[in-house]
Amino acid sequence: MERTNGRIKIRPIKEEDKYIIKKWLSDPEVLQFYEGRDRPFTLEMVEEKFMKGSPPVSRCIVTFEDREIGYLQYYPIDEEERDKYGYSQSQEVIYGTDQFIGESALWNQGIGTLMINEVKKYLTEIKRADRLVMDPMVWNERAIKCYEKCGYRKVKILPQNELHEGDWHDAWLVEYRPEKKKIWAESVEERIKQGIKLRDGGNIQASIELFKMLIEKEPRNAGIHYQCAWSHDALGKEREAIPYYEKAITLGLNESELQGAYLGLGSTYRTLGEYEHAKQVLLNGMERFPDHNALKLFYSMTLHNTNEHSEAMGILLNLLAETSADKTIQSYRKAIEFYAGQLDRVWEQ
Repeated sequence: MERTNGRIKIRPIKEEDKYIIKKWLSDPEVLQFYEGRDRPFTLEMVEEKFMKGSPPVSRCIVTFEDREIGYLQYYPIDEEERDKYGYSQSQEVIYGTDQFIGESALWNQGIGTLMINEVKKYLTEIKRADRLVMDPMVWNERAIKCYEKCGYRKVKILPQNELHEGDWHDAWLVEYRPEKKKIWAESVEERIKQGIKLRDGGNIQASIELFKMLIEKEPRNAGIHYQCAWSHDALGKEREAIPYYEKAITLGLNESELQGAYLGLGSTYRTLGEYEHAKQVLLNGMERFPDHNALKLFYSMTLHNTNEHSEAMGILLNLLAETSADKTIQSYRKAIEFYAGQLDRVWEQ
């Protein structure tokens, strides 16, 4: 999960984060609510609990104004938790979350609300969760008020739910249920627009996950493959973008998207050093769309990479002559076009 919303960002945990987590879980103020003041964490404990976790648990660091301020994890609840919470007969997708703000000076400033709302949106819109659950201890009133502010409701008391600082404590089961008609009734076209909005807003990984989910639902929708390729490219995952571009072209795109797919695939091959593949894709695009100047431009860049410099320069000069609004260039347009195809010729008297 990687989400950015204004000043808050949630990103996957990294190895170097173990030092800041140790700092947080050595602070008695934080430990009072998370893990307990009777067990301050050593670096080894952090590595064991947070760096070697099982795959179902996704671990994240929360930053605020580019400063690491807290920890968050989410996971599909297991069968034991379903039994304990009373969901054993349900077929719904249910996720649990745990989180804490490790910088106590930032408590009571609304940051927790921002964090909970962002993960809530991700799990319901991207992971398609039917319910989200948490089990805060009953005396943790500040956390419970935050969760209620974010739309969670108290369901029931879980007696002696958690061993904390040597005693067993009751907990509230709190749950959030999204509005079905709002989350599930959206058309594929609306979901594609949502993915594009996520990408444009900087939440590129989230857009990839959404597009992949849509591909599972509609594997022959060329437009989804195209947008998924675009998002991979935007995240710097060029190699992973290629099969999505190729599938989109094969399935058949509308004219505008097909132009973009030829350009995107050709450019991606070029940046990966696969110049002959790039040339062929861009040539195919130019044959289909002979007046598409951007395809010509990227083709000339590829020719530069294959040491076909004269042809590359000729294409660029013709493009410049055709498209420039500069009066001085237009006054020499005929000369530019004349020389563009014979740059290496020596003119003898």
